[in-house]
Amino acid sequence: MNILVSGAGLFLCCAVFVAYDVVSFREAMVHNLSIQAQIAGSDSVSALLFNDPQAAQNTLSALKAAPNIVSAGIYTPESRPFAMYRRDGAGESLSLPAIPPGQIEAHWFKDSHLLVVRKILFQEKPPVPSLSVPIYTR
Repeated sequence: MNILVSGAGLFLCCAVFVAYDVVSFREAMVHNLSIQAQIAGSDSVSALLFNDPQAAQNTLSALKAAPNIVSAGIYTPESRPFAMYRRDGAGESLSLPAIPPGQIEAHWFKDSHLLVVRKILFQEKPPVPSLSVPIYTR
């Protein structure tokens, strides 16, 4: 009987540790991708202010250094693509989910992907309203 109770307790502890690791890993993924979205957005501000999609695309192309990023984009307030980046062979289309009101960032786990959408800010306000950077990762 003691072996059964000890085994059940050990199994429960292992399950809790695995669950904690999964949650911690997902939080770390969101945090890292959020930082990359913020950096890409901050580096794209001058391209946005001068309406230069090529410069914004060059900025996004630096994301190829991160092998887990599948695609990224900068969208206008009308939800039209301003600049896009896709890793070679990534045929997925980027859609721009809405960020809940009052937030500057949102994230979703969809299938085997993580999507982070972040508003681009310049001097604590958007250079143009609602400009966003969505980044997909696998």
